Amino acid sequence: MIIIVGDTMRKAALLIAVFMFFGVFGFALASATTVAVDLAHGENAKYLSEDVIDKETNKTLAHGITKTITDIKWAYFGDPTQAETLGIENLGNKITADALKNVDVLILGQPTSPFDPDEIQAISDWFEQGGKVLWVAGDSDYGSGVQAQDAADSVLDMLGIGNLRIDLCSVEDPTSNAGAGYRVVGLVNPDPDTPMKDMLTKGFKYGGKVLYHGPGVVAYVDDQGNWKPLVGDNVPEGIYRIVRSSPDGTIVENNDPPANAYSAGDNGQFPLLVAQVVKLDNGKKSILIVSGESPYGDYQPTWTPKYHGVDLDGPQFVTNILHWAIEMATYEPLKDVVEIKDPVGDDHGPGTYTYPTDKVFNQKGLFDLTDVKIKEGTTKYVIEFYFKNLGGNPWNGPNGFSLQIIEAYFDFKEGGNTKAIKEAKNGPGSNVQLDPNHPWDAAIRVFGWGSKLLLPDGKTVDVKAKADLDKNVIIVEIPKDYLKINEDTYMSVLVGSQDGFGVDNWRAIAPKAEQWKGGGADTDAVVAGVAPRVYDLLVPEWFKPTQEEQLKSYDAKATKLAIVRMISLFKKETPTETSTTSSSSSTTSTTQTSTTSTTSSSSATATSSSSSASSTSTTGGKTCGPAALIGLALIPLLLRRRK
Repeated sequence: MIIIVGDTMRKAALLIAVFMFFGVFGFALASATTVAVDLAHGENAKYLSEDVIDKETNKTLAHGITKTITDIKWAYFGDPTQAETLGIENLGNKITADALKNVDVLILGQPTSPFDPDEIQAISDWFEQGGKVLWVAGDSDYGSGVQAQDAADSVLDMLGIGNLRIDLCSVEDPTSNAGAGYRVVGLVNPDPDTPMKDMLTKGFKYGGKVLYHGPGVVAYVDDQGNWKPLVGDNVPEGIYRIVRSSPDGTIVENNDPPANAYSAGDNGQFPLLVAQVVKLDNGKKSILIVSGESPYGDYQPTWTPKYHGVDLDGPQFVTNILHWAIEMATYEPLKDVVEIKDPVGDDHGPGTYTYPTDKVFNQKGLFDLTDVKIKEGTTKYVIEFYFKNLGGNPWNGPNGFSLQIIEAYFDFKEGGNTKAIKEAKNGPGSNVQLDPNHPWDAAIRVFGWGSKLLLPDGKTVDVKAKADLDKNVIIVEIPKDYLKINEDTYMSVLVGSQDGFGVDNWRAIAPKAEQWKGGGADTDAVVAGVAPRVYDLLVPEWFKPTQEEQLKSYDAKATKLAIVRMISLFKKETPTETSTTSSSSSTTSTTQTSTTSTTSSSSATATSSSSSASSTSTTGGKTCGPAALIGLALIPLLLRRRK
């Protein structure tokens, strides 16, 4: 036996924690939405990761883009030696099909050098898959901006994607500016018919003012190659003007050649950022964004929060449009399929569990699942898990929440698996056994840093997950290729406390709550390794056995895990149960009956003694004499938890 004490023990714990953190972090990044920015064609990285500092006061006005928009995975194309400075993944010095494989959004932020033909082909093939966002940013025709205009339009021409282009001129605004007409303060004012336009304008403090320093103007090129202005009502279907000058905007010519759609001296409200929904041959769609300035890089990018004394909504707008574009690219109409409500206030596991004592858990309802809604689209199911209170996102989980972990299991065909998910080889996971009458055919495991769909054979698939903190809901999308929802589908949902430093990310439960452990567990169950780590189950009021009965159905003496039952999504089927419970064990004999005329395949008899043993086992029978004293002495060690 090796005993680690003092500083050595703390250092060992720190090393283990760091190792586990990066293991979890890496898992998370594999499942997050990925935005790649281009730095390989003359662009610069201003405000991408660096903070925005007020030159007069030396105060930080805003953190960099990648440090602020943390529910997205960031990567870049360009010099690999910049990776450490930028703090994001390098995808190579050249855009390739392989590098784009897991990219959802690609931003070309004012390129000034040409793209190779194979790069163009890679971008085109990637965009044509559907569900993608391409943002191409140009510049004015002043100085070196001409190169950015040419490069942006060249890319769009070669790609043949959409109809938006940067016209060969500039916009100045004598009314809405930051001290000079060329320092245009653009106005976020989406066209009235813009889908989900509230997403674009949420959270503004300064009326949606954003800096477009020396911007180009966006135009439209029809299928015959004719350039047309995007002013007044002259806006084709599927194109949405999002940022514009004030009505006093003026077109300015700084260099030859002349503009194609606009004329020098034209006055009006001109488009500075426009989005197009591009319908593809495969029936899907992708989103093209073209803007006269870049969100990052440039002399003074759109991310700017304040300029020459003018307060701006740049960081909020860039955040909004990325989220909007990602949503638009994958959006499909959904129809309601089923809703199952869970009792409020039952986030106590078997009836005795309490929250950890750290202040982050000093809120009610953090693990209280109240409702589950399943919706159906053309290619996916969307499952919404509603909570009494998600508690915000205190640890900045990339999926938009931090404190909860959810596992949901589905039985919809013959065969399957009855073991709960365990990411670690000997990890406890949720520390329960699943319904032997309903082996699962697909499962999802979702927490702030990861979202995976798992199959019984061990294969995993990345799925999308996000949180709406205003509605206290976690939303998961599951491709129809892996799930079938019909009248014969059964489901179980388990909710726990997410622990980024814990095995399998499920927070442990102890007899008495600690800073980083929940409390209220049965001591015998903890010692035997069979205490469930589940705070709440989806168990509607009509279903028996209750949540509390299910989570008490472990047998500490025999080291048998508690059995979690599946419920029918469409039929009020509930077992008829007789149970005998002692302080250390619970034996349940269950016969399922149906409240409908439908006969279910689940009308079998199951006994909790058939559940598999926990990964932590002890010898059966009573403990007495010196062995009992040793066991009591070991309890504090078993329950010790590092921060």
